[in-house]
Amino acid sequence: MDYIDQLGLRGILRVRVYDVATGKRLQHEEKRNLVCKGAKEALVRLIAQASIHGGSPTNVDFEETKLWAIYAGTGTALPDVEDTELDTVAFKKECVQPIAFSILDGEATLQMTIESGEGNGNTFQEAGLFSRGDNDDPNAGGITGVLMYARQLHGAIAKTSGISIEYTWRFQILV
Repeated sequence: MDYIDQLGLRGILRVRVYDVATGKRLQHEEKRNLVCKGAKEALVRLIAQASIHGGSPTNVDFEETKLWAIYAGTGTALPDVEDTELDTVAFKKECVQPIAFSILDGEATLQMTIESGEGNGNTFQEAGLFSRGDNDDPNAGGITGVLMYARQLHGAIAKTSGISIEYTWRFQILV
């Protein structure tokens, strides 16, 4: 058993593909994901009240480590706990913040949709859950402090303007 399992973190990725014209669901996949080292780092910083920037922590530190964006990629490398990035990033977008939150269940659920006019021409097959870092825009250049919370592969989805892809991520701390 590795340290992530001992910590009791679990993530579940759900991927749904919809026909834009009809709204019909074309594909659905749900699976547990690999929780990466970045999640452990963010939680330890929170518990220890440790600053990312040195010295005493500030509100900025806690903004930078919060769950923020889902990245989608075209890579096929198997997820590893040491991952800090997707194999091949093709799309980044801020999540809906959060669509559900349960203190009782220790769970936060976030969602991001690649709309009909976004990401076309890519065959998506990997996704990752990331922290905010020092910028609200996950596509801005030079962002620092981004942590990968989780990563998973999924079935290949050839993105066209006729479909949208909905990623929903449940991230849970188990007791």
